[in-house]
Amino acid sequence: MRFLSVPFYDFPSSPLLIIGALGIIVALAVFFLAYQRYFNSPLNKEIQIKKKALLKEQKELNQKLEKIEQDLKNL
Repeated sequence: MRFLSVPFYDFPSSPLLIIGALGIIVALAVFFLAYQRYFNSPLNKEIQIKKKALLKEQKELNQKLEKIEQDLKNL
């Protein structure tokens, strides 16, 4: 009975492959950091628009709440 041998490959130690792998890692790190900084930036227009809309909604809700409290006091 013969056993089938499973091929085993050593990781190549070529400097070009190592530099390429490090380059990919650096590119992914830069992409991740730039993505995080952009979406957390106060200069992001989407965040400014959303914040403005939420502040407007908060103001409207506060006005409604004050009106309800006034109506309750008048009862």
